[in-house]
Amino acid sequence: MQITQSLHRAVARQPGAVATICGGRRHTFVQFQDRVARLAGALQGLGVEKGDRVGILSLNSDRYTSSTTWPCPGPARRRTRSTVAVSATEIAYSLDDCDTKVLLIDDPFLPLLPELRWLSKSLRTADPYW
Repeated sequence: MQITQSLHRAVARQPGAVATICGGRRHTFVQFQDRVARLAGALQGLGVEKGDRVGILSLNSDRYTSSTTWPCPGPARRRTRSTVAVSATEIAYSLDDCDTKVLLIDDPFLPLLPELRWLSKSLRTADPYW
C-alpha cells in the first residue's frame, strides 16, 4: 500500500470536496493532489534522492500538511522537522545534525533564511514556501 493511496481514493470518490482549510485558503482533494504532485516534482528537480533529508520550517497549516506526509513517502526521502521556538543557531545545528539537504521554509520564518543559509553546512537549498 502506498501512502498516497488514501489521497487517490478521496480524489476518485469526492474530487470537489474540501480537503484543507487554512485561513482564507481552501483546497479540494483534486487541488491538494495537484499541489502534492508539484511539490514532489520540485523536490525531484532539486536533486533530492533516496536517503536525502528534507527539512520543513513551518507553522501547522495546509502547507505543512501537503509537504510533510505526501511528497516524501517511505524511505525515498526522509523528513526532518524543526521546532519553531528556538534560535537560528539551534535550528541550523538541528539541520546539520540530521544532514538536511533541502529546507522548505514558510513565510513567517523568512527573516531567518539568510542566517540559516550562512550557519548550516549541510543545506544545499533553502527556499521560501514551495
